[in-house]
Amino acid sequence: MPSAANRANPRGHMHAPGNSRTSTSQRVIARGAGSNALSFIIRFAARASFLYVGARLYGAVNYGVFTMASAMVELAVPVASLGLRRMIFPWLEEETQGDGLAAKARPATHVLLDALLLAMCAGLAVSLLLIAATRLLPTSVASDQLRLAFAILAPAVLGQITGDIALAATRWTHKMRYEVIARGLVEPYVLTGVALAAWYLGLEQTGMLIGYWAGSLALAGFSVWSARHCLGSLHLRRWRPDPSVLVRRARSLLPASGSDFLTSLAQRIDLYLVGFLLGDAAVGVYGVLRQLKTPIVQVRQAFDGILTPLTARTMKADGDVATGEATAAATRVILTLQLGVVLLMAAAGDALLDLFGQHYATGYPALIAMVLAETINGAFGVSELILYFRRPALALQVNLILILIAAGAIPLLAPTYGILGASLAMLLAAVVAALMRRYWLAGLGVRRDPLHALTPALAAAAAVLIGSYAGWVLRTTVFEHAPVALGKALAPTIALMLYIGFVMVWRRMRPGVLSLDRYRVS
Repeated sequence: MPSAANRANPRGHMHAPGNSRTSTSQRVIARGAGSNALSFIIRFAARASFLYVGARLYGAVNYGVFTMASAMVELAVPVASLGLRRMIFPWLEEETQGDGLAAKARPATHVLLDALLLAMCAGLAVSLLLIAATRLLPTSVASDQLRLAFAILAPAVLGQITGDIALAATRWTHKMRYEVIARGLVEPYVLTGVALAAWYLGLEQTGMLIGYWAGSLALAGFSVWSARHCLGSLHLRRWRPDPSVLVRRARSLLPASGSDFLTSLAQRIDLYLVGFLLGDAAVGVYGVLRQLKTPIVQVRQAFDGILTPLTARTMKADGDVATGEATAAATRVILTLQLGVVLLMAAAGDALLDLFGQHYATGYPALIAMVLAETINGAFGVSELILYFRRPALALQVNLILILIAAGAIPLLAPTYGILGASLAMLLAAVVAALMRRYWLAGLGVRRDPLHALTPALAAAAAVLIGSYAGWVLRTTVFEHAPVALGKALAPTIALMLYIGFVMVWRRMRPGVLSLDRYRVS
């Protein structure tokens, strides 16, 4: 017999949340994503200036060495932080309400101090391990300059994990401006300023490494101050960490830490393989391409900071199926935005590469393959948060598949096709990983329409086809004698304008299709 809800709604559709919750969810997510987007715009401006300093002034070889060394630090950060960039949210929820391992409710600042203490212990061990490992790298895959860079940057892991965990605590309070300032202003501009000063002083081999150290220290200091400002007084005299509780907490964090490590490795394995297989100069060019795809990555990250705690809260309050509906909506929103950025990158990528020198322009096809792979990973990886919180072992397997495909395909393709081969291997890995996520989520009861995100993809494809034809017509008629760069940009620019029009029509035809109101804010 149909329920009262179904009698009121004969089609059996789930009622949308009430206006109050809808407006609150949309407002919190929009505010958080908007703050992060502002941060990423500011940070990208800083990265662009650093990219010019590194790639143009220091050269491809030195920039390649720095790229490899800093990527190694970023790979170590998830291990050293024990996954606390995400897992501190349920920890804070439990301990501040008295539901955690402790006997009674504790101040949020004491939970943060516990987390930092655990991360510092792990960070020291990881730093020492990295320094020892650099001595074991054979000369056939790592130059002397690269081994020195690894050893210099390894201890910077401590500054990075402090910043990550402290800023995560500020996001728990829904205050995003501190991360905007820390990641968008403090860290990147200190890095760029110190690196530029070091270049003027003639420190060509170590200047960027010194800049990275300066940026990490500035990040750590500002982040701790921000967390103190958001959470209140530290009450250091009353802080009594319980070693047995911390050990149990550390053990419970190991799966999440392993998942974060594999995620980080999956995101960077192409960089390591290009560096080890093709050398410092090739990885310098590849590193520039990876930086230029940053806007695609940042579309996802703009939502990540606020969606991560909201996903944990929605799962606790409404269950996995409702959370799956929320993440599906987030996938559509992120994919819609990312595809617009892909078209923009197609229009401007050639010109951007020319800024760093003529030899960088040969990487344009690899750049397009990169941004497509990142679009798939970014949009369809949102639902992985459910696996991350509910079944961390499955999240590990998704990333393990990514790593295995990349590790098998890049050594086959890169020697023949260079950096383009590496980018195509990562595109293949992204498609397979998206399919595996969907399969495992179905095992948790999260079954979504497989075509729920098809419309923006079709809109982008149609825009590309029409734009390519219109661009060819204009290039052979009206703009026949126009500069080459303008001729190349015509088709993707037209495609971008058409895509925006298609999306506007889609939203008008299906109101609420890009709504994020199913997330629970409180």
